[in-house]
Amino acid sequence: MRRAWRAFVDRTGWTPPTRGEIATVLKAALAASLAWALARLVTGTPEPVLAPLTALICVRVSAHASVRIAIQRSAAVVLGVLLALAIGDAVGLNWLTVGLLTGASLAVALLILRLPRQAANQMPVSVLVVLAAVATQHSSDGWERALNAVLGAAVGATVSLALPASRVASARETFDRLGTALADALKAMATGLREPWTAKETAEWRRRARVARNRLVADAKDAVGNGREAAQWNIRDRRHVAELGRYEDALPRLERTAIGVASIARGLDDDAHASGDQPLPPMAAMSALLEAVGDLLQVLVDGFFGRATETDAQVGFEKVRLRREPCAEAASRRARAAPDETRVLEWMTYTAVLVQIDRLVDDLRPPPPAGAI
Repeated sequence: MRRAWRAFVDRTGWTPPTRGEIATVLKAALAASLAWALARLVTGTPEPVLAPLTALICVRVSAHASVRIAIQRSAAVVLGVLLALAIGDAVGLNWLTVGLLTGASLAVALLILRLPRQAANQMPVSVLVVLAAVATQHSSDGWERALNAVLGAAVGATVSLALPASRVASARETFDRLGTALADALKAMATGLREPWTAKETAEWRRRARVARNRLVADAKDAVGNGREAAQWNIRDRRHVAELGRYEDALPRLERTAIGVASIARGLDDDAHASGDQPLPPMAAMSALLEAVGDLLQVLVDGFFGRATETDAQVGFEKVRLRREPCAEAASRRARAAPDETRVLEWMTYTAVLVQIDRLVDDLRPPPPAGAI
């Protein structure tokens, strides 16, 4: 079971869920339960499936949205549901009608109502899901189904507004997780380069960097989002606008860092495969530099949460500078030895990794004060 789970994690890039994701699941379950109970009470429908369905969609599309965007998306859901109900009994489901209804509903939302793309996408989804529900349920009148859908949307919107997702908590957790994962990926490469290394080791480095670049960056962007705007309508986050602003400003730099780390891992992996089954020699100086960059990145991330000081960051940058010098000298030696075909790959590897590290470290440096030249 342990090996199977490890294989699953390796292949899917699975990461532990955040508290915000768990909260979204619990809110969806609560909204669906309340919508079902309310629809049964108001309409008397024995199985008001449309109510929890609409509530679920509204809660999901409003999970991290501001009030304005949440209302737009909920309105798109209701429009889609009502459109599906209006034609569900008259039109049979087949390849032609499904295509026409999907295209028409998306065109209305995107081209006529001019809803944002994410909000507009909810209409065709709602149409298809509701058509499927209506096709299996003909015992209730059309007005009852429409009322169930409206009640479900109201419950979903109410739950989202009454229990708003805290962007601060999600931003902290996803930002910290992304920065730590990138630092750990750099340190893993540093550890591996102390010994002869092969494609077996580089494949793991590349996997870890890819998970950070794809999964964890996406999670952080979804959690941080337009945090300052959303906080104006969220009583839990209103006093954390400045903190959310720091995450918004720093996230693009952390995303570029993830791209740089992935580029380093990919370059090492490509070189390992190019060497065939022959292990590549240790790179002690480069190992020390990667370790210093990983430590620096962890210090900068810790600084966002008060776990490190500006002095710690300055020490980290200085350590990177000192460990870069022997790497630059080594790159120069390898360049002079490049005519020897056995040294060409080693020189190219060293130089490419050094260039990526320079870009990464330069981007991690704090920007100059406003007005500075």
